[in-house]
Amino acid sequence: MSKAVAIAIDMIAACADFWRIPRVKPFLILLAASTPLHAELIATMETSKGNIIIELQYAKAPKAVANFITLAKGTRTRVDPISGAVTNAPLYIGEKFFRVLDEPDFKIAQTGSGTGTNVGGPGYTFRDEFDPTLTHVPYVLSMANSGQDTNGSQIFFTGNIDIPSLDNVHTVFGLVNDPESRAVIDAIHTAGKDGTTITGMSFACTDSAAESFDEQGQKLPICSGIAGNLTVTPGSKAEYIFSAPQPSGSVLLGYRSPDLRSWSKLGEVYQGIGSSTADSIVLDAATLPTAFYNLPLVIYQDALAPESMANRTLALGWFGDKSITFAFDATGKGGTAVLSDIPLQPINITKVTYSKAPYKATWVIETDFLPPLRFRGFLKSEDSTYVFGTNTSHEWNGLFWEPVSSGELAFTK
Repeated sequence: MSKAVAIAIDMIAACADFWRIPRVKPFLILLAASTPLHAELIATMETSKGNIIIELQYAKAPKAVANFITLAKGTRTRVDPISGAVTNAPLYIGEKFFRVLDEPDFKIAQTGSGTGTNVGGPGYTFRDEFDPTLTHVPYVLSMANSGQDTNGSQIFFTGNIDIPSLDNVHTVFGLVNDPESRAVIDAIHTAGKDGTTITGMSFACTDSAAESFDEQGQKLPICSGIAGNLTVTPGSKAEYIFSAPQPSGSVLLGYRSPDLRSWSKLGEVYQGIGSSTADSIVLDAATLPTAFYNLPLVIYQDALAPESMANRTLALGWFGDKSITFAFDATGKGGTAVLSDIPLQPINITKVTYSKAPYKATWVIETDFLPPLRFRGFLKSEDSTYVFGTNTSHEWNGLFWEPVSSGELAFTK
């Protein structure tokens, strides 16, 4: 055995993180011996059809990789999708592949909801991570989602074909290059819906570069509870009074049960960036004879949407090189608008409806000159002065919202 291979084997054994197996399996040692020595973070997913060795792309999709590792290990808190309880119970082990499509031009096997259906997740979302070198070629691991920046815990493997329609829509974060592992994925597709169960999960790294990856340092959302007291006025309201205001950039979720067996989600409230004034929440009308509540709080470390548009300026690109700029007043519900291509005095804003989430915001703006306009913004980055993103715009034609344009956006912080 060469000295380089011996060192590689020692490194794998040193940083292996197997829960039930104290040492690295022989097939991992053979893999290291037969491939170039470079920084790899390897996951082994054990299934009822066999093992899948996954090369996790931590340098190109760090949030997705960190999320996968910490949920599998149980080192990240999450929200139980059924009860709303905050838990760090490991995810994935025991899950079936609940959605399996084995068509000639579309092959995916999906899992990781926590419910055994396509409804479920960790109670939070995180941003997309697209890299031009990570596309939906055969045998990759990717994030399932329900739209832009809505990644959670659901994942899927592609089969033995390219699916380019998924590129820049879903985040690829793992590669499956081992032939035996690819054969297992083929068997999962053949078995169909609920035909395969994940029975174990383990992780190993091939050198110090992979070992130094910090899965806890990727600014993923943090799930916890919120301290306070419940006050009930029967037939009127059940209100939870916080010990301190809801934190900036957080989402409070509400779940209710009449018997601690069946649960329903009441809703969620996002407290945007800025001064927090939310010190209580009305949960319901207190009409049930008995009710139990779970109120998980999710803090988004990279949230960008502000609580209010008061005294902010919003500039949006539309119709190619044109733009429209709104200067909101101290209430955030009025102000003026200026169109770059119309040499008029500023247009008066007569009404503003503003809704927000950690990574997105929607403005419906009425003026005394233009038809009602709706701008949907996806917030991407910030500097010391501005928040930046993209937008799609719609115009109300009297019957429905008609698409108008799209472009960049920026607003003052």
